[in-house]
Amino acid sequence: MNIEVPEKLLPLYETKKRFIDIHGGRGSGKSHGVADFLLCQSRTKKARILCCREIQRSIKDSVWQLITEKISQYGWDSLFDITDQCIVCKKTGSDFIFKGLRGNAQDIKSTEGIQYAWVEESQSVSRKSLEVLVPTVRNPESQIIFTYNPTLEEDPVHVDYTLADRDDTLKIEMNWRDNPWFPEVLRADMEYDKATNIDKYYHVWEGQVERFTNDMIGAFQSVPTWDCQYCVAAIDPSFSDRAGTDSTAVGIVGISNGLLVFTGMLWPKSISDPQTRREMLDFISLYTPIETVLESQLSDSSLFMLDALKRDEAIYPIKNLWSIKHQSRDKHSRIMSTIGVQKSMMRILEGTQQNFSLEVSRYRKDVEHDDAPDVLALACETLGTSSIVAEYSKAFNILKGMKI
Repeated sequence: MNIEVPEKLLPLYETKKRFIDIHGGRGSGKSHGVADFLLCQSRTKKARILCCREIQRSIKDSVWQLITEKISQYGWDSLFDITDQCIVCKKTGSDFIFKGLRGNAQDIKSTEGIQYAWVEESQSVSRKSLEVLVPTVRNPESQIIFTYNPTLEEDPVHVDYTLADRDDTLKIEMNWRDNPWFPEVLRADMEYDKATNIDKYYHVWEGQVERFTNDMIGAFQSVPTWDCQYCVAAIDPSFSDRAGTDSTAVGIVGISNGLLVFTGMLWPKSISDPQTRREMLDFISLYTPIETVLESQLSDSSLFMLDALKRDEAIYPIKNLWSIKHQSRDKHSRIMSTIGVQKSMMRILEGTQQNFSLEVSRYRKDVEHDDAPDVLALACETLGTSSIVAEYSKAFNILKGMKI
């Protein structure tokens, strides 16, 4: 095998330490380096290799594509059997399997014989997922490899492995300058960010945790589990599939012990796309909201989409109570009078889609993308003003008082 390895990653091939923490900014080659390492291991000995991340809804969400491209790049196609479920080395019997951690505890626990676990985008991994994964990987000399760009100081992997002083952990910081093959197209993006937004540059390219300025909403405290007595959902649809335009957004807010707990997701496609609607309904159905409100300024489009959503949800055992809301106040006022005012009593669910989380925490007036905070504000407003929610809350409190 003839593979070129960045100097920073040479210790990866030599260490016997159980945990390997590889963190840093974009363009550093972290993921490519780990894919090379694991392919080399798979060709020299039999090993089960778990490639995982917090949320994986399909194989497209995993590093499967990267690994298959590496196999083709090195001319090893005849040495591996590749399916859309796993990748197997014909010579050694090593297999790569791909799983999501969140909501998949039993499947992870029952996965036997893991020699290497590669946790990509580890900044999004919840503590609950770590508590499932780490004891599952228990073969002699087994290793868990974390690759990520730090987001928040309190992210579990960052706290437990990067910041902690541990003898069982190899730490490697890699940034763009550590990649001998750093592409010129990324260099142009990096130089632009450095010249126009130094905080973004330090986070994206130098691998530093997020910096929040005084005019941003900022990061939220998190909770590990969704333990809400009831919740509502809001949808802010996009009607465009063009890159860089609005996203289709869903925000969900619930009540838990006097706190507002929220989660959400963004989709880059229009709500008119059937696959986007299906994924959106799959997501909403996890939380069974009392009411789901669709925001739109276009009456005809809203009614058309509402009918489509009702048809799509026919396969679900629990149906939504749907409503439509036309917003009147300016967007910034709505966001700040709901999220900004109530932030101290709001908590974000661990494992929430990173794009959604960051768009909310980075929000400030006139920011380029604001679909996540806008739909979250609508969900908060609905929770506080809906007559249906009020009746449900009243009934819930009566039953709670009766200790039923």
